[in-house]
Amino acid sequence: MNQDDHLHAMRHSLAHIMAAAIMHIWPDAKLGVGPVIENGFYYDIDLGKQTISDVDFSKIEKEMRKIISEDQPFKQSHKGIEEAIDWAKDTHQPYKEELLNDLKRSGTTAAKDIDATELGLPSDSESKVQEVSFYTNGDFTDLCRGPHVESTGKVGAFKLMKVSGAYWRGSEKNPQMQRIYGVAFDTEEDLKKYLDLLEEAKKRDHRIIGKDLKIFMFSDLVGSGLPLWMPAGEKTRHTLIEYMRQKDIEKGYQYVVSPVLAHEELYKRSGHAQYYADDMYSLEDNEGNKFYIKAMSCPHHHMIYEQLVQSYRDLPLALAEPGTVYRNELSGTLNGLIRVRGAITQNDAHIYVEPKDVRKEFVKVLSLFEEVYRETGIKDYWYRLSLPNFDKDKYGGDRKIWDEAGQAIRDALVDVGAKFVEAEGEAAFYGPKLDVQVRNVLGKEDSISTNQVDILVPQRMGLKYVDSEGKTQAPIVIHRAILGSFERFTAFLLEQTAGHLPLWLAPEQVRVLTVNERVHEYVQSVKSVLQEVVLNKPLKYNPLRYTLDERNESLGKKIHEALDMKIPVVIVVGPQDEEKGEVVVRHDNKEVSVKLDSLKSYLEALS
Repeated sequence: MNQDDHLHAMRHSLAHIMAAAIMHIWPDAKLGVGPVIENGFYYDIDLGKQTISDVDFSKIEKEMRKIISEDQPFKQSHKGIEEAIDWAKDTHQPYKEELLNDLKRSGTTAAKDIDATELGLPSDSESKVQEVSFYTNGDFTDLCRGPHVESTGKVGAFKLMKVSGAYWRGSEKNPQMQRIYGVAFDTEEDLKKYLDLLEEAKKRDHRIIGKDLKIFMFSDLVGSGLPLWMPAGEKTRHTLIEYMRQKDIEKGYQYVVSPVLAHEELYKRSGHAQYYADDMYSLEDNEGNKFYIKAMSCPHHHMIYEQLVQSYRDLPLALAEPGTVYRNELSGTLNGLIRVRGAITQNDAHIYVEPKDVRKEFVKVLSLFEEVYRETGIKDYWYRLSLPNFDKDKYGGDRKIWDEAGQAIRDALVDVGAKFVEAEGEAAFYGPKLDVQVRNVLGKEDSISTNQVDILVPQRMGLKYVDSEGKTQAPIVIHRAILGSFERFTAFLLEQTAGHLPLWLAPEQVRVLTVNERVHEYVQSVKSVLQEVVLNKPLKYNPLRYTLDERNESLGKKIHEALDMKIPVVIVVGPQDEEKGEVVVRHDNKEVSVKLDSLKSYLEALS
């Protein structure tokens, strides 16, 4: 068993040990599932009206350590499906009974929302289910395929971390359970390193930073996964939108606007209704027409293409839109601004090209990535070329065209010297794609942006142009989103900068602090200078955003509050500064005195 397999078995065993401990403390507990996750495990528990909080962790951990000290062996057994259902009934475990009944009805692994590991099935089980697997340690038995360590005494170091609500099987229509998370490592030293990393991560968690800096918020009355951008956040979001509009127009993109609704026939024609209907919100009008709330902009842009393109002379055509979309994400997958239901505003663009120009146009896309990420401060990213696995999955269209599209992206990456990896089986249904990958504050790989070469939908939707030989052809479409969505990009930016946004993006760029009321008239002169300041890099027109703090509070308190809000530049104005005709500027942990008549050029040089 290699180290990864050992950690997986150890963490899986700890999920069972935790469930056993909870059953000892609360014998009426109803168990959901308890899978291994990155760095640890969790178990979904239904305790009725009993609520578990972190104050209960110590007694759960105490009981877990008792079970561990007894070094109970993990023993596997098997039951037929009917016997297993009887077991679930006899032990008063309705959630296990539901899963087993699903298996009985379908005869195969029907419960795709639950890992086969938790069903006591082989991981690749698609054949008729005859029996399921159980594991027993001490007086506790659970439906499970394994693997486990030999005995409870061989589970390493662990700690319970948090408890949260989780709907059974991820659906809001089902009961809400309590999900208890733990982390586990081979040694106490490894555990301590991880806990130290978590402490640092808390300082960079965009959900905490966003709340502290009043960037965004959520409201139960509005709904899960539906962020509200507060005034400070709207300034940063608007600046990003204007920045990308400026970049796009310089590169020859044309901006369009598409509606938030579309008739179902549009999505049937594009294929999205077939592949993504469960992820889209739908409604009917009073005449019985079915509409989808926009989950992607591409079908809308394809309609505009039909009106603008007749021949190859009209190509390439690049249409862009900060398109707002909505997606029916499971509540358990929502994560601050990184995963929302709406309004997701995508930095969306579609480039319609002849097949021979895919490589050339993709090089331009990659060059724009490099430029934008350098200017916005995103670092340590790489590309993942996501390709189809024809042996495992079904992909429509000509395989030769798929291979050519993948090779065009690969060649473009080589042309610009980009760092990339390849991943089979990760392609979109309509073509290979290029994902922009980063590591989040916990070191976990995540995608900022996804860009696809679409070889299928243009043909399916009947998009055409006449080539140089007078033949009718279907274009290739490059789906391009440099920032991904503005929501997700803002989340990554907040985490990478720990909330210290670059000057040009900060919602409040400068705060002026007065020492006392004696400088009131002089501050008016300072304000007059600030009103003339325009930060021209990288956004070409960015009037300075500043505030004035003239409260009758101590200077120390004012400075502390400004630093807490991570304001890039703080200007202090006191009586001595007025006498000298200058101000004190704090920036990048440095403090300098600047003459008032030089303040405008000084601030503009910071951008």
